[in-house]
Amino acid sequence: MGYKVNRHPLVRHDLMEITRLVGDYAGYDVSRRKIAKIREAINLFEDFPHIGTLRHDIRPNLRAIPAAGKGVICFTVDDERRTVLIIAITYAGADWSRRVAERD
Repeated sequence: MGYKVNRHPLVRHDLMEITRLVGDYAGYDVSRRKIAKIREAINLFEDFPHIGTLRHDIRPNLRAIPAAGKGVICFTVDDERRTVLIIAITYAGADWSRRVAERD
């Protein structure tokens, strides 16, 4: 059995922000493709929760992976509960480390 993927409540806002940012710049067809690629990366966590680079310097057990070209997905893994918590998703150079630090 794989890991369960949970999302911080503000991740929905992150995805809407990325949709608007890319959509306003490159069009909403491109935006939908970027969001689909981000979702594909998130789906990998069910079977491969330990991918990404550990960033203990920002938050204990934090991992970060690139997604959809200019995106970054930040998450933690709880092996005991077999869960992944997505803390933040940013795009196009947004300060993901600050966003992670602001979220509990």
